[in-house]
Amino acid sequence: MLIEETTIRITATFNEERTHRYMLRRVWDESKPSAVILMSNASTADIIRGDLTSMLVQNNLADLGYGAVTCVNLFSLMCQKLDLSGNIGDLTDDENTRQILEAVKESDITIIGIGSVARTYKRVALYQNRLFNQLRQYQSKIHAISAPDGTEGLHPLSAKLREVGSWTLVPFQLLELPEPSLSAKTNADAGKKDAKTRKTKKGK
Repeated sequence: MLIEETTIRITATFNEERTHRYMLRRVWDESKPSAVILMSNASTADIIRGDLTSMLVQNNLADLGYGAVTCVNLFSLMCQKLDLSGNIGDLTDDENTRQILEAVKESDITIIGIGSVARTYKRVALYQNRLFNQLRQYQSKIHAISAPDGTEGLHPLSAKLREVGSWTLVPFQLLELPEPSLSAKTNADAGKKDAKTRKTKKGK
């Protein structure tokens, strides 16, 4: 009979009201390299409750030979789903940016796993570009996730990354993201308008 035992150390940093989570770090093997992954929103995971995203990140990075990961996000507000119809400033703050920069500085590799949200919303693109400008000093260790079919710039929850061992990390150039096209912005606005109409009709 074989018995295996390990200790995973989990650390999280929040604001005082515990409404924003700035970073979530998991360490399972200190002898191996550490990674930072920058995603879109903090969701609701903490040191006790995990979520699907953090599980997929840990599993895939362990398979790639890493022993720790720090999860940081464009938006630090803890919520199941981002509401981008309001003020973006309510979804993050200066401390979140500071924590991202510090985590990237200390990491062996940084992975951009934001996904497509900045390609749809102009305000998110502008905010992401400002952050990327501050990250350019660490360009040599910036990477993105590539799927088996060669698609890059994916979020860990992408359907293309659900197979075991599907992650490949490739160098990622921090180029300024162009503003979303009119069609993309129009589609996003239309979706919010339709949702508002459905809600109004349901209320009647």
